[in-house]
Amino acid sequence: MKKISLPIVLIISCFLLTPLLNGANKTDNTDSADSGMEALFPQLDGWVQKGDPAVYTPGNLYEYINGAADVFLNCGFVKLAALSFENKEKASVTVDIYRHDGPINGFGIYSQEKPQKGPFIPIGTQGYYEKGILNFLKGSYYVKISGFDLGDNDEAVLTEVAKKIAEQIKDDPQFPKTVDSFPKEGKIEHSERYISQNFLGHSFLHSAFVADYQQDGRNIEVFVIQAEDEKDAGKILADYIDFVKGKGQEVENPGDDLYRFQDPYYRSSGLMHMKRKGKYITGLFCKSPETANLFIKKILGTLGK
Repeated sequence: MKKISLPIVLIISCFLLTPLLNGANKTDNTDSADSGMEALFPQLDGWVQKGDPAVYTPGNLYEYINGAADVFLNCGFVKLAALSFENKEKASVTVDIYRHDGPINGFGIYSQEKPQKGPFIPIGTQGYYEKGILNFLKGSYYVKISGFDLGDNDEAVLTEVAKKIAEQIKDDPQFPKTVDSFPKEGKIEHSERYISQNFLGHSFLHSAFVADYQQDGRNIEVFVIQAEDEKDAGKILADYIDFVKGKGQEVENPGDDLYRFQDPYYRSSGLMHMKRKGKYITGLFCKSPETANLFIKKILGTLGK
């Protein structure tokens, strides 16, 4: 298959990706990216590699995953290398290594596909196993491993493959820092995720980290928007307020960049409470100002450290 050269890949990627987080979401992957991404595939005793790795870029990803391609492209997809292995019993393992443009978008695609409750495993940043499938995240890389006809050895084989690949990926294994800003008390475990664009259905809100909480018998969705800089954060907030006012809603400003208002699209969710600090905006829909203020204070206090 003909490969697209690196400069063209970068041009296509920049065209397709959302502009927000252009700087914060980048990482240096030169040790194990395009220059040697195929080297991440492991040597497996008793298994034969079926051909050479197939390589896909933003321009032809649809040829491999068709309808799911847009989801990956919206999360900063840069390159995919895919390879299958087979043993003498005709069992097979297929490895798909996706590289995204940074750890934030890597987390974004992983968070959209991971199960809500696991089971999660400590491989890379985090992974999960189900019969015939082991997927994991490490930094900018999202690795998907599928096994066929492995029988009772399914989990052991997939785990061995995953660990060997994870060891070769040199990215920082930690979740993006913003993920850790959500207070642990009351948080629904593993509910953290990243929405890469059109957060809450509003294009001007761009992207957001989100986590779910149980509070007073109801679910609350708390979010953090990480803008490019303080000016960009101010514009995002101003655009939201202008939209709300344009729909005839009043906006309350108790002070210190804290705003409360009714989003016309979410009338049953309570008031939106939002506050900006530097390049961050955090908020939630909540009927209790005291509860909202508590969440906002805890999150911004953590992000400020």
